Amino acid sequence: AKRVGARLLLASTSEVYGDPEVHPQREDYWGHVNPIGPRACYDEGKRVAETMCYAYMKQEGVEVRVARIFNTFGPRMHMNDGRVVSNFILQALQGEGLTVYGSGSQTRSFQYVSDLVNGLVVLMNNNVSSPVNVGNPEEHTILEFAKLIRGLVGSRSEILSLPEAQDDPQRRNPDISKAKLLLGWEPVT
Repeated sequence: AKRVGARLLLASTSEVYGDPEVHPQREDYWGHVNPIGPRACYDEGKRVAETMCYAYMKQEGVEVRVARIFNTFGPRMHMNDGRVVSNFILQALQGEGLTVYGSGSQTRSFQYVSDLVNGLVVLMNNNVSSPVNVGNPEEHTILEFAKLIRGLVGSRSEILSLPEAQDDPQRRNPDISKAKLLLGWEPVT
């Protein structure tokens, strides 16, 4: 990036917020992350990546853009990637039980991939160097989402409740005011 004068994009994640105590999550929230939990490697890895990018920017003068990406879905998703959207679709299509961990009252905010791509393009073509949340602020419970997928697929699959995963965030919801104000971006799908 330095040699050719290019901007560097870090595709970060909402996971940097851990199991947040602040809702919705703003970019200036430092998060609530268990550094030794089962999810720690990914969460902390992305936090370190952000730190390294900003250190590189300060040391070498390279322009950096950091997108904190929230749950995304769309065509060409890998069906076995372990994400809730693909898990539910695959389970419903195969007539298997849709696995919900805990009560299913946890929330997530899902954005369509074209909204994400548009947000990344707008971010890269802008002068905002601090982290920006890229996501859809509309929250859904995991149980609602399982029922929605089951209905859209036309499946008769049961919804199975399994024990809650350790450190699974109870709410994941982006505050996108910064993206709206500084980038003029918000999801349209």
